[in-house]
Amino acid sequence: MTAANEENKKHSRRKWLFYPALALGVLVLVVLVKNKAEPQKELLQEQARAVRVIAAPNVAVVPEFSGSGNVEPSQVWSGVAEVSGSVVELSPRLNRGEIIQAGELLLRIDPRDYQLKIAQAETAIEALDAQIVEIGVREKNSRISLNIEQENLTIGQAELKRKEKLLVKGMVARSDFEREKRAVLSQTQGVQSLKNALDLYPAERTRMQAELKRLEAQLADTRLDLERTSMKMPFSGRVAESRIELNQYVRQGEVLVLVDSIDMAEVTVQLQPSVLAKLVRSDLVLNPGINGSVQIGDALGLTAKVVVSLAGKNIVWPGRVVRISDRLDPQTRTVGVIVEVDDPYENIQPGVRPPLVKGSFVEVKLTGPTLPNQLVIPTAALHGEHLYVVNEQNRLQKMVVKIGLRSANYLVVSSGLKPGQKVIVSDLVPAIDGMLLESVDDSETLNRLIAAATGQSQNRAQVLP
Repeated sequence: MTAANEENKKHSRRKWLFYPALALGVLVLVVLVKNKAEPQKELLQEQARAVRVIAAPNVAVVPEFSGSGNVEPSQVWSGVAEVSGSVVELSPRLNRGEIIQAGELLLRIDPRDYQLKIAQAETAIEALDAQIVEIGVREKNSRISLNIEQENLTIGQAELKRKEKLLVKGMVARSDFEREKRAVLSQTQGVQSLKNALDLYPAERTRMQAELKRLEAQLADTRLDLERTSMKMPFSGRVAESRIELNQYVRQGEVLVLVDSIDMAEVTVQLQPSVLAKLVRSDLVLNPGINGSVQIGDALGLTAKVVVSLAGKNIVWPGRVVRISDRLDPQTRTVGVIVEVDDPYENIQPGVRPPLVKGSFVEVKLTGPTLPNQLVIPTAALHGEHLYVVNEQNRLQKMVVKIGLRSANYLVVSSGLKPGQKVIVSDLVPAIDGMLLESVDDSETLNRLIAAATGQSQNRAQVLP
């Protein structure tokens, strides 16, 4: 038998074995189909999603803005040389950083030139006073002489009349009459001269008195220059810069020293106008002509404090809002609010309570007037313009609300929400309107929200634009 025939026989045997197995499989399948059990029917139940909620609280909101700025002295004094000369005395404490009390001598310019001018002016005044006295004496003597000369003139005029009558009768020579007449004319001229002199005395006295006033003014000016040779501290302050050395010649108008005041400091914090509008009272109306003397912080209802962080601790200085800057910053479009702090160098404790030195970077917290009866929600609870709440059927309701005051930790809802409604504060993904929910009260979030909104929190919220 050939190999091909043997292979065909094996293939035929395998083929006949396949059919019985196929028939057996079909029989088993038919039996299973006839005896299968009916599937059990289960009712489809809606699963409720657990969410954390708070009852929207109605509280008195205390709005606050936290900003930052640099400390600057409220007053900076430039010590300018008011006279020229060499510096002959210099305070050993006139060094940068030294704190010097009001009235202490800083430096003295050589006063000898001005002392000499004072002596010269005083001498000139004394001489002029003597001349004025002399004029008075001369005027008095001239009046006495005038009286005498007027009497002589009267006698001479009478004698002239008598001789004139005798001349008519031929009892006196004409030469005697003419001689008498010349004597009367001479006497008249003398009287007139005395009168002219008396008329000039008031004008001369006025001129001398004017010259006396000029000399006295010159003396006062020189005495003032003498006082200006001594430069003293106008107020208690800290030396910021010294530009003078002993025996140095200085010129009038030259800046010799710069001093910063230590009794008061200022910090300027930049605010968006929208933030400032949310901090101040909405019913406020200011008239510069009427309210100019009113403390601007009190008028705006703003309180302030300056905070410095040191070694993990916050050091607080009470402050007050004293003025608003006169223009918007051209780059940030913000307005500067100037906060003033009294006694920035008071109660200094090294390493515990440092002074508010110039250039210190500090935090400024501005607090506005309390807003009563405000509905507040956590900032994270708002989704765009929608708020997720749980309605009376325990289902999700997407509510459109209008936000008033915005803070980093809370929002004030001005419309669209009622007090006590259940606001969802947990993440809900996906959020399908009408989905069944299971509410879990989140008292911790509610307490934090109320503390931040009412100003009781250690980290009070910041008002946002």
